[in-house]
Amino acid sequence: CLGRSRYDIYRGRYLPETNKNRITDTKKPTTMKNRYFTISFLLFAAFAAGCADDKKEGGNDIKLNPEPTQLSNITLMKATFAADEFNMISEPGFELFPDEAIDYHSLWYFEGASKDPSLVSKHTQAHSGQVALKLENPNDGSWCDACLQSIALKKGKDYTFSCFGQASWAGMNAFTGVRLEGGPIYDGQAGDWNPDVWTEFTKEFNSGDYTQGNVFCGAWGYPGVWVALDDFRLAPTGTTQTSTKLDACLATGTVSNASFTDISFAGKAVIWAGPNNTVSMALADVSAGGKHYANAFALSNDMNPDDGFYIAQVSPGSDGIVPILEPSGDGETACVPTAGVTVNGKQYIHYYSFKSLDPEDSDAWTANFSGLLSSADGGKSWTREIRGRWSGAGHFVQAAFYLSDKYLYMFGSDAGRSTPKIYVARIKSDGDIATAANWTYWDGTDWVAGDPESAAAITYGNASEMCVTYNATHKRYIMVYRSGTTGGLVYRDAGLPEGDWSGEKLLVLDNANQGGWFSPSVYPYSSGDDMYFIVSQL
Repeated sequence: CLGRSRYDIYRGRYLPETNKNRITDTKKPTTMKNRYFTISFLLFAAFAAGCADDKKEGGNDIKLNPEPTQLSNITLMKATFAADEFNMISEPGFELFPDEAIDYHSLWYFEGASKDPSLVSKHTQAHSGQVALKLENPNDGSWCDACLQSIALKKGKDYTFSCFGQASWAGMNAFTGVRLEGGPIYDGQAGDWNPDVWTEFTKEFNSGDYTQGNVFCGAWGYPGVWVALDDFRLAPTGTTQTSTKLDACLATGTVSNASFTDISFAGKAVIWAGPNNTVSMALADVSAGGKHYANAFALSNDMNPDDGFYIAQVSPGSDGIVPILEPSGDGETACVPTAGVTVNGKQYIHYYSFKSLDPEDSDAWTANFSGLLSSADGGKSWTREIRGRWSGAGHFVQAAFYLSDKYLYMFGSDAGRSTPKIYVARIKSDGDIATAANWTYWDGTDWVAGDPESAAAITYGNASEMCVTYNATHKRYIMVYRSGTTGGLVYRDAGLPEGDWSGEKLLVLDNANQGGWFSPSVYPYSSGDDMYFIVSQL
């Protein structure tokens, strides 16, 4: 997305060769790969034939190119959801990679494994599924955490923690529970756990004035003893909310350029609901007619992504490509769009002003600031909103928008691909969106005006470019982003934008042959159990 330096900045982390086929379906990885290529080819062929006629879908009549070109770097996918129990813990049963070592690409931190890989392993008898965690700490008198995971909490709220455990003998000196960061510990001893029966442990607590809880289990060392854990859960006490689970995630078609502007490549695309039933798009790192453009605005009137998704116009009102925004110099080497939204007929793009890449870490970069662009003429021209800026060292360098009936929400993260936290801000939809000082920030208990650094994290875990949508069928907000830890796209869901958010759930793993997935962007007219989204490849 950053001109010719895109491959340096967005160089991905790929999974080993053993996982290369797990492209589209976490249940049937091998057969899904063949289906992906077959479906993509057939859908593209059908789409090309259909473009011979002018289509009227959303918006105005737009004449389409009868010979569309496929944008090979961008893929259209469809995720289908079903109802599930709500759980704030990621990978609660250690089942994400059941055939790998217990700490392989896991969101848990295994202190024992970092000290000595032999201390933490898979337990041969799981409470459910295939895998449970086993800790053996032979170091007499020393403490070892079997596993740790940080969870974002709301202040002053009641939560219930639970898990199932076994131990090599009753009365073993092992403990599990939740440590509030900088505050009290709510835990309990293994007690009556034994090696033959799984015993449930439950602990209720109030978060008080703390917004981070660290779920843990550990044991004091003694030769020849062990403790096993499975099926962790953390949720608001007495909650009746339901969550979602993934039924399938499939590549359903191509993203094609059906405009009469020649585009041969786009590094990524951000899409949002445009005026008059259209889809607006911010393309980055664009190659067209033998020239390179940092970015470009495009439109689609495609209301039926079942047969692929197409671009209908590029830089509307112009003969060629007109960049949305060019870098200004003076330390600004690129301007990267991260989100877009249409509010009361006016369109806004969130972008960050790129400063420099860390020469030793391709996942790390710095930003001068992040800001807003606005357009009141359907994307023909864009204006930098000088009052709409956030610090390049702050929490809203990268962003995702969600527009509700009353508020515009902005989800943010720091600069870089391996950002450990996500935050949220909001403003009334009829307010002065272009003035950063008018936004309010969730601090764990309330919305605080004017101070982005007062924001409390709403999620913990390695995250980068994200998008957020609302599924009316399941009544859940859904957040999608790339996890460098997992090596693919993951999602979380919540009943409110500020949370509580579920743990991470896998959407689709990277493919070693095609590159890693990044910058997901949800098709804004998705409905029912299905969520269409486009995603780019590193």
